[in-house]
Amino acid sequence: MAPHGDDRPDGGRRRVAALLTRPVTDRVFTDLAIWMVGLGLVVGLAFPPFVALLRVSDDGPYDPLFVGSCLAAGFIVGALNHGLSRLVVGRRLAELSRHLRLAADTVLRAGATGDWGGVATGPAHIAVDSDDELGRTARAFNDLLDALAAGAHSRSLVHNSSDLITVVGRDGTVRWTSPSLQGLLGLAPEDVVGRRVHDLLHPDDTARLCAYLGEVSAGGPTPPPVALRLRHRDGTWRHVEAAGNDLQSDPAVGGIVLAARDVTDRRELEDRLRHQAYHDSLTGLPNRALFLEEVQRTRAEGRVSAVLFVDLDNLKVVNDSAGHEGGDLLLTTVAERLRAVVRPSDVVARLGGDEFAVLLAGAGAACDAPAVAQRVLAAVAAPLALGGRSIVPSASIGIATSDALGGADDIVRAADAAMYTAKKAGKGRAELFQPRHHAAELARRALRADLEEALEHEELVLHHQPIVDLVTGSIVSFEALLRWRHPRRGLLMPGEFVPLAEESDLILSIGRWALREACRHAAAWQRSGAHGAGVTVSVNLSARQFQHPGLVGEVEAALGAAGLDPHHLTLELTESLLMQDGEVTRSRLAALQALGVSLALDDFGTGYSSLSYLRRFAIDVLKIDRSFLDEVPGNPQDEAVVRAIVDLGSTLDLQLVAEGVETGEQAAALAELGCPFGQGYHFARPVPVEDAMALVALPPLRGTAVASRAPVVDLRSVRRYGT
Repeated sequence: MAPHGDDRPDGGRRRVAALLTRPVTDRVFTDLAIWMVGLGLVVGLAFPPFVALLRVSDDGPYDPLFVGSCLAAGFIVGALNHGLSRLVVGRRLAELSRHLRLAADTVLRAGATGDWGGVATGPAHIAVDSDDELGRTARAFNDLLDALAAGAHSRSLVHNSSDLITVVGRDGTVRWTSPSLQGLLGLAPEDVVGRRVHDLLHPDDTARLCAYLGEVSAGGPTPPPVALRLRHRDGTWRHVEAAGNDLQSDPAVGGIVLAARDVTDRRELEDRLRHQAYHDSLTGLPNRALFLEEVQRTRAEGRVSAVLFVDLDNLKVVNDSAGHEGGDLLLTTVAERLRAVVRPSDVVARLGGDEFAVLLAGAGAACDAPAVAQRVLAAVAAPLALGGRSIVPSASIGIATSDALGGADDIVRAADAAMYTAKKAGKGRAELFQPRHHAAELARRALRADLEEALEHEELVLHHQPIVDLVTGSIVSFEALLRWRHPRRGLLMPGEFVPLAEESDLILSIGRWALREACRHAAAWQRSGAHGAGVTVSVNLSARQFQHPGLVGEVEAALGAAGLDPHHLTLELTESLLMQDGEVTRSRLAALQALGVSLALDDFGTGYSSLSYLRRFAIDVLKIDRSFLDEVPGNPQDEAVVRAIVDLGSTLDLQLVAEGVETGEQAAALAELGCPFGQGYHFARPVPVEDAMALVALPPLRGTAVASRAPVVDLRSVRRYGT
């Protein structure tokens, strides 16, 4: 946009005002008087010869008195014509003059103040009632007002716009700038006019602007806006997007017009969102997406790289003992320790949960990786004060290099596979990726893919292990245990596939199926007759199942679909599960108990602060972990622990079930110690549902405290009795 009238020198404005306000009406009527009176005198002089020619009078046409009378009459006629013209025409000219003066004053005020709004609302249009010269003049004046109003609108927008309008020469010299410069950069227009715009630019943006101005001047298609940074008076940088238009050939402008919009807030928001999208919110480290991009970039640049996949060995224990706040402190501490033992050029990332990764790049990356891994292990293993006590964290590390691997995903997966090998080898160590690790990882991924189809293909089944009254030998309940009939690998135990399911939401659908299936089996036992009428079923809940908001509704739906009395269902929970969000856990347990189901605490005695959870949460059953039975009978200490747990259960009115009963001697000792129920291979291994039905129909099992040395139940006889 061109410079406006308000920026012209004062002398130029005065000349414009003089031209607009010159008293044209006086000059018009002076000239008109001279011409009309002169014309009257000419007529008066010509009248006597005209009279003589017509022979109107015999007294002589040149009689002085007659001639004088003619001249006087001509003068009077001319004067009257002048007066009449002044009266008729002068009124219109005076109105036109008044409008012109009003328009000129308004333009002068707008030029001085920059407020051009009055130009559009100040001078009024002239009413045109004729098509003569004065009417056409009035129309021309009205057109002038319209043009001024249109220009005033544009000038007002420019003057009050938050966008910065600047006219620069081809060399970048500022020729004019809008007042919005003050709001954007804290500078007045006179501070920058005559200077090069490059003086305001960030040094890294100078070449970009020069190229942009050259592109605008080239005369081709209008290039897209260019992103620039301008220095504020206070030293900060403002981000703008500038669009250019070449008006160097326009005499009113004579330069390149740059319209710059302040996008600082938007850029800062974009930067924050980008940082959130590519960084871990807890530790501030790059996340998996950014880490993979960095790995891919090093690959594209042809640099050798190595990835260390770091997995903490004991985050679950910390969460169980110190809560999630303690776990978060451990994660942030490990992040700081990882950053401290690597070079600034190395990339440390948190991939999720308790998984970290380190990217080493450069000529010596592959050789240095094992040494860096040892430094990481040592740094992670430094003692940490947590929850009023000292813990010693540890990690398992998998190392993979880019020498023989493909893309970013491949090298990270290889390091992940090596980390699993390190964990299996004893944890707290580093393992370098080997081809056999790749085969193991491929097998693991294939098994996960098969598991995703297992439910649809009805390959999952429930086996049931009886829980027995240690005195009478009667079956009082069954624990439902998950099995997978893999089409190629045969019957798989939960440890072979449940961890894979827990890595994704697949565990939710599997757990939902197991719950419904167990309820259906228990309902069938209730309908089977006298022997099965009182038998209940226990179902294990994973941590992710328990955290799922729809759990209570799913349990209620499973009971309703099977027609099972809620009192015949027991849900088994782990101690670590109860250590999560206290209020949520309490309310969910209360909602489950409100349905009428029982709650059992599995593996009791192996976790932390067990007694506090018994006090805080309403638990119905304690299952004594098998580790306490290894030397019972025979070890007074183990027997004392079991007796203490039995006494605790009796005091709190809890049922007790001893897990892992392998021998008749153990069954007899537990009964003598006061434990009422047992579960283990001594009574029966987990069996399919049809065999469980047969077990229910049998008389009380042998091998209890009454017959402590009897063998494990023979399933062949079970099937025979069941037929």
